[in-house]
Amino acid sequence: MNRRHLLKTMGLSLATTPLLSVEGFALDLLFAEEGHASDEKFWKKFAKQHYNVSSDFINLENGYFGVQPNSVLKAYQANIEKVNAYSSKFMRQEFYQKNYPEIKQALADVSGVLPEELLITRNATEALNILIQGLDLKKGDEVILQHHDYHSMIETFRMLENKIGITLKFVDVPLAPKNHQEIIDIYTDAITNKTRCILVTHLTHLTGQIMPVKEISTIARSKGIDVIVDAAHSFAQIDYRFQDLNADFIGVNLHKWFGNPLGAGLMYVKKERIKDIQPLYGDSKKAIDDIDKLGHYGTPATPIVMTITEAAKFHVMVGILPKEARLRYLKEYWTQRAKNIDRVSITTPLDAQQSCALASFKVEGVTAKDVVKKLDDKFRVFTVIRKLHDDTVVRVTPNLYNSTDDLERLLEGIEAITKS
Repeated sequence: MNRRHLLKTMGLSLATTPLLSVEGFALDLLFAEEGHASDEKFWKKFAKQHYNVSSDFINLENGYFGVQPNSVLKAYQANIEKVNAYSSKFMRQEFYQKNYPEIKQALADVSGVLPEELLITRNATEALNILIQGLDLKKGDEVILQHHDYHSMIETFRMLENKIGITLKFVDVPLAPKNHQEIIDIYTDAITNKTRCILVTHLTHLTGQIMPVKEISTIARSKGIDVIVDAAHSFAQIDYRFQDLNADFIGVNLHKWFGNPLGAGLMYVKKERIKDIQPLYGDSKKAIDDIDKLGHYGTPATPIVMTITEAAKFHVMVGILPKEARLRYLKEYWTQRAKNIDRVSITTPLDAQQSCALASFKVEGVTAKDVVKKLDDKFRVFTVIRKLHDDTVVRVTPNLYNSTDDLERLLEGIEAITKS
């Protein structure tokens, strides 16, 4: 991919590429997928310039929520002050008339869909609840899920199971499938004439496994089955546009890999399907095909929502291709070494098509709880326990400000634990 074509893909022009203040930043990032993902000197300079993180510990738990870049944090603080100073006059005369449309357009530009197909929510869980509870599911309708879908979404479907009598059908996706076709076949084989909906987690929060959403969605749609995509972790971590998933309903978080402050999510509904979703929050005045009918949840956390435009700007300046390349490089840096350590098992598929930043592992004979505690107490490396359907693992999630030095500390800790 040449420089001009990559710039076009990123939505930038040749004249506007040097947007960040690290010398050579744009040029280096444009070619990150060709080797610069491993340029530690550059990425350390990048991290120092654009992030302010604690030196008290090494944070390898960036999957919970992302650290805001300095420019985003500065914008957030300014937005808090503006809303506080101008109060209800700003909200009633400016925010909804000017700011909100600009924010939705920025999200539309990043996600590749129409602004009128997007609704800003408070998080992905809210977005997905609106979608799940808004579908016209009836008694006896079958919903396909997998055990590694996000627990809050499983709970929502269980609520509907108890409330209206839908049937939940769980499939088991292997932690290390041979390829994406194996996963596609598992979902396809589970479909019956009663299947009404499939929930697919694009990138699972437990192990970082990437699902072949487009292929599953295409098969489902050919059979008249709705697909709801949980893209909470994939959005702004890996390269795709919403339309690439071939799904009508998608929910994401903006406080994870997109780098916005905590408290913002995003919901996508294909325009012609808006009429098919019933509001979770009461609204009888909006048109049936107006997505805002689904967002009657009261006054938003306005400074957080206002900051989305700055987060979008930073995201576009970095570029999703270089970002994905760097994140995958960091994951591969530690997993390729850790998998050869005695008693260590990597519980994430390491094929580039099947994972990116997130990965998990376990140590034979040591509980995940003890591994996490020892890494934190003795090596100042912060990770997190994740409970799979039938196992417990340790999740490791680096971000752009992390270095290979951080991962060396992690590997040192893992090796020490296996020998203790």
